[in-house]
Amino acid sequence: MHLKMKNYVSLILLLLLTSCGLKSSPPVLNARKINDSALYDPPTVHLIDGETYQFQEGAITGKGQAFHSHYSYMRAVIIGDK
Repeated sequence: MHLKMKNYVSLILLLLLTSCGLKSSPPVLNARKINDSALYDPPTVHLIDGETYQFQEGAITGKGQAFHSHYSYMRAVIIGDK
C-alpha cells in the first residue's frame, strides 16, 4: 500500500514538472501558426470559376462550387437548417 502511494506521488510530481516546463518554454517562433488558429472559420468556401486550387490530394479547377465546413454540414444534417 505504501509503495502505491509513493508511485502516485512520484507520478503527480512528474506531471507537475512537465506541465511547468511546457509553460516556461520559449514562445513559438512561427507566429503565423498562432495567427492561423485565431482566424474565422467560414461556414462555406466558394471556388472561383477557372481558378486552379492546389490541395494535398491534388489540384482542382473552380467551377463555382461551394464547400461547407464540417460544423455547418453537421448542423444542417442534425438540425435541418443552414
